Amino acid sequence: MLVLSRRVLQVLLVLNWVFVAFFALVLAALLARGDNAVAALAPTYPADQAAVLVRATSWLMAIGIAAGIAVHVMFRRMLAIVGTAIAGDPFTRANARRLRMVGWTLLAIQLLDLAFGAIAMMVTARTGETLGWSPSVGGWISVLMLFVLARVFEQGARMRDELAMTV
Repeated sequence: MLVLSRRVLQVLLVLNWVFVAFFALVLAALLARGDNAVAALAPTYPADQAAVLVRATSWLMAIGIAAGIAVHVMFRRMLAIVGTAIAGDPFTRANARRLRMVGWTLLAIQLLDLAFGAIAMMVTARTGETLGWSPSVGGWISVLMLFVLARVFEQGARMRDELAMTV
């Protein structure tokens, strides 16, 4: 199962960068030619609403890029943890630090999700379009759980080191 997990994480790392590149391209296009996007939306939306949608899309692409960077950091740390588990030595201080970093990246993703929600509500208020956002309670619980798990790994590594010194 660990080998499969490593392969899945490796594939997800590549896919993550594909999405980040896509978001960056869309953001660059909107920043360079936002007026064309507004004009393309003109048959469907009044000019002021079209401009709001283009600005909101730009912000959402920026959020996607930031989330992609956090996801990259998270996946790299997870790959390192899986590597130590495959090697048979997962309870290390290094893995405790990695788990803590995964917790911080998930916290960043949760905060970016709140920013997405604020933009979604603004778009709904100004255009009537609904982006379908809702807060992720499970995400916030996962953040807390990872910080607790990191502490458990720290304690386990400390206890293992103390045991090794007594033998």
